[in-house]
Parts: sequence; C-alpha cells; structure tokens
Amino acid sequence: MKTLDADTPDVKIENCHDTVPLLSDTINQVRKGQIDPRVANTLGYLASVLIKAVEQSDIEKRIEAIEAAVKTNRPSTSLDMTGIDV
Repeated sequence: MKTLDADTPDVKIENCHDTVPLLSDTINQVRKGQIDPRVANTLGYLASVLIKAVEQSDIEKRIEAIEAAVKTNRPSTSLDMTGIDV
C-alpha cells in the first residue's frame, strides 16, 4: 500500500476552504499512483467529518452571538404579547 512519506508536512485545516487544496492534491496523488486509493478514500471521509465539525462549530458560534444580542436588547421584565398584532 502506497502512503505518503513520514516527513510529509502536516496539513492544518481550520475551515472548509482548507480542505479544497488537500483534496485536490490527494486526487492528483492517486492519479499519479503516489498513494493508495484506500488511503485517499480514508482522507476524503475524514475531511468530510472535519467539515461537518467545523460547520457545527460555526453554527454554535452564530447562535451564541444571536442569543447574546437578544439578551442585551431584552427588557428586564418578561414581554406580554397579548393584544399585539403580528
């Protein structure tokens, strides 16, 4: 099974955009016979899991920001919505 050399630099992935060059390089390495397709398949799967985790983290941050904004704009007493036309 062909794998990358142990001295191959690590790839830092912090967002979804970071996976594009990694997957592109991997596709080309498979095409050239430099790595085993099973290794590339595993990398693709792991990249997919990582993308989902990054997206989930982004969603959680956005929700926290929205909750903080709502909390700071909320009156100190609970709102009575009776009689309000929506």
